[in-house]
Amino acid sequence: MMPSPLPTGCLLAALSLSPAVRAADPEVAPMAGVSSLIASQDERLAWFKEARFGMFIHWGLYSAAGGYWPPDPETGTRYPQHYAEWIKAWAKVDEPEYGRSLKPLFTPAEGCMEDWAALAKEAGMRYAVLTTKHHEGYTLFNSKAAWSLANPKTGGTNISPAGRDLADEYTQAFRKAGLKAGFYYSLIDWQHPGGEEYRSYMHQHLDELASNYGEISCLWVDFSSASTQGSHWGTRHILENWQQKQPTAIFNNRFWDQLENDFGDFFTPEKYVPPNGFPGRHFEVNHTMNESYGFSYHDQTWKSPRQVIELLSDITSKGGNLLLNIGPDRHGRVPQPSADALREVGAWLRTHGQAIYGTEASPFARLSFNGRCTRSFREGSHRLYLHVHEWPDSGLIRLDGLKTAVRSARLLDGKPVDLTVRSEGDAILELPSVAPDSLMPVIEVVLAGELEVDAYPHARQGADGVLVLQAGDGRIGTAAEPAILRREGDHFGWWSRTEDWLDFTFRMDQPHKIVHHGGNIEKLPGRFQVILDAACAPQAGGEMEIRLGDQVLTLTLQPTGGWDRFAEIPAGELVFDHAGEFELRVRPKSILGPGIVNLRGIRLVPVP
Repeated sequence: MMPSPLPTGCLLAALSLSPAVRAADPEVAPMAGVSSLIASQDERLAWFKEARFGMFIHWGLYSAAGGYWPPDPETGTRYPQHYAEWIKAWAKVDEPEYGRSLKPLFTPAEGCMEDWAALAKEAGMRYAVLTTKHHEGYTLFNSKAAWSLANPKTGGTNISPAGRDLADEYTQAFRKAGLKAGFYYSLIDWQHPGGEEYRSYMHQHLDELASNYGEISCLWVDFSSASTQGSHWGTRHILENWQQKQPTAIFNNRFWDQLENDFGDFFTPEKYVPPNGFPGRHFEVNHTMNESYGFSYHDQTWKSPRQVIELLSDITSKGGNLLLNIGPDRHGRVPQPSADALREVGAWLRTHGQAIYGTEASPFARLSFNGRCTRSFREGSHRLYLHVHEWPDSGLIRLDGLKTAVRSARLLDGKPVDLTVRSEGDAILELPSVAPDSLMPVIEVVLAGELEVDAYPHARQGADGVLVLQAGDGRIGTAAEPAILRREGDHFGWWSRTEDWLDFTFRMDQPHKIVHHGGNIEKLPGRFQVILDAACAPQAGGEMEIRLGDQVLTLTLQPTGGWDRFAEIPAGELVFDHAGEFELRVRPKSILGPGIVNLRGIRLVPVP
C-alpha cells in the first residue's frame, strides 16, 4: 500500500485490544493490578521524565552474523531485510547450526561495556537498556536455569566468555559512569520448546535479573499479542516479584498487546513519533541510528547528528523520551559513523540541554514557525524553549496565544545572545538576520509568571505572513463511510478513492498586500501561492482539486519517486480580501493506480 504502515520487526507491531480480551483476563489491567506499583508510579518515573534520552543496545549472537548467512560478509548471502537480529528467521537457520556457527564468532572485547558507557555519557544520554535475551534465546547473563546451563538443542544459552558475566559488566560500567542501567528481555524464545515449562524458565530468568545485578532502573520486555499477554506470561507474579526486589524500577507496556496500551508505566512507539502529545501519560520512542537494531555489515543508512537532534526535539516536544539504538558488532565495537554522530549530538546538548532535560510537552496547539517547543517543568522555572528547525526569513517569531508576558529571550549557545521582544497582542521575537552556527538553534523564553496560553483551534499565519497547514490541522471527510483516507503520523495516506477529502480550517490575520503611495497606505487583496508538501509513487497520482469558497485550483499530481519522497508542489494562487476564518477543501477528481498522494502539509505563501 501507499504509506509506510506502523513498523514491525524486532519489536511488536501495533494490534487492537478487544474489550472481550480485557474482560477475560484479569491481568490485562494497569500494572496487572499491582496496587503498590500504581501508587508509586509518579515517584518511580521522576528520573525518566528528567532524563529524556537513553541508549538502546541490541547485542547477541546475531551480531556475529551482521545480516549475512553463512555469517561471512565475503562469502555469505546478504539478507537485505531491516532488523539483522532476525537473521535466524530470515535465513531459516535451525539449531544447533545457528548456535554452533555463531558462538565461536561472538567474542566480546574486554572493556567494551566501559566504551559504551563513555559514549553514552559523551552523547548526553542519561540511561541505557541492554538486550539480556532477544528472540534467539541466548542470554547475556549467566543464568542457572537448567535449559540455560545445558540442553540438547543448543548446548546452553549462556554466551558470556569464560569467567565473565556480560550483564554484570554492563551494569557496573554504566553505574560507574553515573548512568542508569535497564534490562530488555524477550518474552518469546525461538529455541525453547515452550509450554508451561517455558513460563517457569522465563520466570526464573526474570527473577535472576531482578536479584543478581544491583539496582536496575527499567525492565523493558518484548513481545506480546492479543492471544499471548497478561496472565499468559504470569505478569502479576513477575511484577510483584520485581516490585519487592527492585522497588524503584519502571516497566514498559509490552507484557500486553499493542504499542500504545496504557497498562505499563510508559508506552513504546517503535520507529515512529506519535503526532500529538499524551497529557498524563508517558512514552518512549525506540529508534535506530541506521535501520537495523542488530549489527549489520550492509546497512549504512546512518542518521546525521542533525537528524538525531530533530528526532529528539520532536519527541520531547510531545512529552516523550528517545531510546536510541547503537547495535555493536560481535566484539562489542560501536560502528564508527554511529559513534561520531552521537558525539556531535552530545556537544550540542552541552549547550542546549536545558531545552531537552527536565522538560515537558509544548503548551501550544501549534507554532507559527518551523520548529518545536518544550517547557521546563521544574518548580519556579517559567521557561519555554523554542527549537528552531528552519530559520525564518522574516527574522521574526510570533508566539500565538501566549497570554503571559515575556520577561526576556535569548539564543542558547556558548555565548547566549539576547533577543528583542515586541508585544503586539502576541509576543514577537526579533531574531538575528543570520542563523547561529548550530546544529539546531534554540531560543530560551523567560516568562514573567505562570504560563497561560490560549489554545487556538485553527492554524494562523506566522510573523512572515506564511500560513502552514500540517497533517494535524486536517479533518477527513467522506461520501462513502468509512473513509479509507487516514492520517499516518505526520502525513495523510491511503488516499485511494475520490469519495474521501480533507478540510483545513485556518485564520488569516494579515491577508492584504500593503502598498505605500507617498504618505498613504493602500490595502490590496492578498495573493498567496499554494504549495503542497506531498509524495507520490511511480504509477500513481491523479488530478486534485483545491477549493476555497468559489475559488478552485486544479492540478495534476505526478510521481515524486516514492511514497516517502516528499517534494514541494506548486498548486496555483488564492486571493484573500479580508481577515477572518476560512476553510480549504482538498479532494481528488481522478486517481491513477493505487492512490493519488501522501500529503504532509500545505503552505500559503504571500506573493510580493
